[in-house]
Amino acid sequence: MPPPRGSVADLREGSQDANRPISERGEFIIALDSQDRENEGDLIIAAESVTDAQMAFLVRFTSGLICAPITPEIADRLSLPQMVTHNADPKGTAYTISIDSSDPSVTTGISAQDRSLACRSLASPTARFEDFRRPGHIIPLRARPGGVRERTGHTEAAVDLCRLAGKSPAGVIAELVEDGEMVEGVAEMKGSNGMMRRDGCLRFGKKWGIKVCTIEDLVEYIERTEGKLVAPVNGKH
Repeated sequence: MPPPRGSVADLREGSQDANRPISERGEFIIALDSQDRENEGDLIIAAESVTDAQMAFLVRFTSGLICAPITPEIADRLSLPQMVTHNADPKGTAYTISIDSSDPSVTTGISAQDRSLACRSLASPTARFEDFRRPGHIIPLRARPGGVRERTGHTEAAVDLCRLAGKSPAGVIAELVEDGEMVEGVAEMKGSNGMMRRDGCLRFGKKWGIKVCTIEDLVEYIERTEGKLVAPVNGKH
């Protein structure tokens, strides 16, 4: 059975516009970072139209920790400060405080239905501070202003992919993990239970018909079509 379809990107291969790495068709995409960084793949989809069924697929095949990369402008408009004052994350992932939708239909906030609603609300240009409960079960991530040209992380890749697809610059991401194997009558998963690496991500993408790209390719495409970032005078970003 194919995964639910309908919300983010397509790669150059198969796109009607060969000059764009993604299109507006709206599907999942897997973004791989470099093997000397995290060597991991994130399943990415656009926040503005993610469905309950797509969220359920995302939860089922990833770590289940769902994050929502957004631009600094969205984070500021919705008053989403950083989760901690001193970020000790090795890669500097900019977690904000977590959220749920404040819609009356929301129960605990953890269901696929509740989480997809929170993500769609986050991407809405009319979203307001009071549209969210804090804390919650979705963790927004504040992307760097320069996107992948400034930081080659999955956070920035998700925002850039959505932006290039003509969607709200807000994504939904989660890290792909190895499934392990069920043992009859035993409440545990045997075998590999680590992160899904490059080869595993390629197999996963082939199985489910999901395109795979590298963040390096995305950087190359954006620099080719939009130019390189101009370094500040002091040499710092």
